[in-house]
Amino acid sequence: MDTWLAKTNMTKIKLNISERLFAIKLINEYKGDLETLSHLLEDTKKFSIDEKEWKKANRTIEVLKNEKGEDVSQWKWDNESAGEKEIELNTKTLSYLLEAIEKKSTAKELTLADVSAIALKNKLTK
Repeated sequence: MDTWLAKTNMTKIKLNISERLFAIKLINEYKGDLETLSHLLEDTKKFSIDEKEWKKANRTIEVLKNEKGEDVSQWKWDNESAGEKEIELNTKTLSYLLEAIEKKSTAKELTLADVSAIALKNKLTK
């Protein structure tokens, strides 16, 4: 185990499917130092959503046409039906997620598709 990973604190947090997907989106956009990257990589798998959760959330996938006439998939699910999953994350991961949300907000880069950023930020600041 990397010594960076052994020296850090962990925090438990409960997240729904949308919040976990938004967190993964932010993690995929990470650019920075090697230490934080190692923590993000270690924690990434904890955000996973298994088939049982998708079924509980009543996920549907609808194929639509975009403006170019190409097939695109639109996923829909019910966060309340699926509930929340408690995961234990490194405090560096939590700090990065909060900073990334703040940065996107300040830069006015958040859209209606990012509505889960509101709940995720609230949970990260508790």
